[in-house]
Amino acid sequence: MIERKPIVGVMGSHDEPWEEYARPVGELLARRGYHLMTGAGGGVMSAVCKAFQSVENRAGVALGIRPAVDYKGEELSKEEFPNTYIDIPIITPLSAKAQSDAMPYSRNLVNVMSSKALIILPGSHGTRNEVSLGLMYEKPLMLFGPDAAFAQFPEEPLRSDNIAHVGQFLDDVFGESE
Repeated sequence: MIERKPIVGVMGSHDEPWEEYARPVGELLARRGYHLMTGAGGGVMSAVCKAFQSVENRAGVALGIRPAVDYKGEELSKEEFPNTYIDIPIITPLSAKAQSDAMPYSRNLVNVMSSKALIILPGSHGTRNEVSLGLMYEKPLMLFGPDAAFAQFPEEPLRSDNIAHVGQFLDDVFGESE
């Protein structure tokens, strides 16, 4: 029988890896046996998947929602998407980012709706869009990183720069502890 595991979405910058935050999150999710979902690109997405993959005997898989086109509307490089740490790429005909929060049909919506909980690392417009969608669809979510990096983000979500708080957040969401 297949054992179902929760999917935790990790969103953040497609340029900056935020390694000091991505690495402990990826390792924590792998140790706990969760599935990891990202947007399959670089930056935070690649860094968190790399850390997730580094945990031996992990039970979960790294899922990556790959958009059909890049931010300029051009076909994506098959060398860059999905990143090399994705176990299961999910190719969508959706654009890389939402054109506006009012019309969210993008991989962001797939990432948010498919995840049972969201851990948000610093990012820009696309990451803010995912936070807005998470709030709209009442997904449990936490901002993880330096507070100054979230100055442009909604105030509502729980915030921390301590990985122990991420663990407690997951305990609260899934009713378990490491």
